[in-house]
Amino acid sequence: MVKPRVEVLHRNLGPSSIWNRSGEVPCPSPGRTRRLINTLGCEFDSGGSFAPGEGEAWSLFKVALDLYPRVLLLNTDLLEVQAITAMAVFCLNLSGTQIQGKIISEAARVAQRAFLNKASSGSDATIRSRAFWVVYYIEKTVTFHHGTTSFIVDCDIGSPIPIVQEAVFGDFDWFLTSIRFARLYSRTFTDLFSISATNNSKTAYLVKINELETLLEQQCQAIPPPFQPGTKIRPQAFSHPCEIAAALRVHYHYHEIKIALHRLKLHVTRDQCSSHSASNMIDMMKSARAVIELTRVIYQEPSTPFYILIFMPFTALFILFDLIIHDPIHEDARSNLVLLESVAGYFSALEYATSGYLPGSMLIQFASIARAFHSSHTAHGEEISDSSSSSMGIALDQTTSQPLDTGPQPTNSQIPWEVSTDFKSLITISDYVNTAASPTR
Repeated sequence: MVKPRVEVLHRNLGPSSIWNRSGEVPCPSPGRTRRLINTLGCEFDSGGSFAPGEGEAWSLFKVALDLYPRVLLLNTDLLEVQAITAMAVFCLNLSGTQIQGKIISEAARVAQRAFLNKASSGSDATIRSRAFWVVYYIEKTVTFHHGTTSFIVDCDIGSPIPIVQEAVFGDFDWFLTSIRFARLYSRTFTDLFSISATNNSKTAYLVKINELETLLEQQCQAIPPPFQPGTKIRPQAFSHPCEIAAALRVHYHYHEIKIALHRLKLHVTRDQCSSHSASNMIDMMKSARAVIELTRVIYQEPSTPFYILIFMPFTALFILFDLIIHDPIHEDARSNLVLLESVAGYFSALEYATSGYLPGSMLIQFASIARAFHSSHTAHGEEISDSSSSSMGIALDQTTSQPLDTGPQPTNSQIPWEVSTDFKSLITISDYVNTAASPTR
């Protein structure tokens, strides 16, 4: 939705338009501020970089940061909100993560200070609503990722959600869907992860989790099949890269909320042994597997949001690693290992794409640890099975070949299918961590 417009702006305006003829940074007039922020669209036009401070986009963004304090001193209106919102969009990528929280929280503050959250009857009512809901979506999702409180109060919103034609793909309204996900993020944090939620009883927690799961599934069912979570994303089925990006966001938002709900449910019921715990574990595993499978359609570009590029694949990697170590002989352990190695390869490719800025290849060690841990327990289980079978066979042969005798028989202190525990022979995960970390490997 943003990419086509900012590419055109970058080509038409050019980086020279932000400086005056003397080469100095101009005063932050509204026209120059808008032109400055729009020029940052060169990030989508091959001008971005993964490392902060490098590339053409960052050279322009540095000018925006110089103007940022002065923009805040202006009379807060629609133009200032749009400028800071554009800066917030820029900070969603890998290179802007260090200042992401500050810029986005300021965007939420100035949006409400300009009363964009209120209904408007002016000629710019649609533009004001659009600007506010963009800020709402960004701020609600990012604060949930960071585990911080949102600055936007849901009960104090009267601005209607506009129809954004650029974000409508057939019968799928991505803009409306993104707002619904943002609202669900807000409710999830307020009901389950806020400070006041810690006073909930176990029963109240489970009731709220089930309610949010129902809302999540209802929202999922309202999404048309090409974009609906649970269906495979096929790039050839979409006519524009923006549709693939929207589908990827929908899938990742769905799986992130699902993983958060299942992890909390496992934590709340940790002292209970029931079939529900196993079911939650399986559902969380399925979401993690789906997240990793979707890495094949991620564009490893500087403009790709940090949330998609790193956050979700990284989360899925550790979920599968934890599940393999927790139960290395599970029936899905082998396929989980394959996916774990796949996502480790994804991060290695990302290290190459970032020219070494992101050291993703070190995550291969987690796949190696999990593979070795799984192999050792599988081999150990096979040895137990073989020894038990041979011992049982010998015992049966001796029983059938010897005549019955009522006299005392020599006793065997060990039952054939029991194996004595030799703690020195057991291999633990710490052994593999130490071995993998040793310089001789």
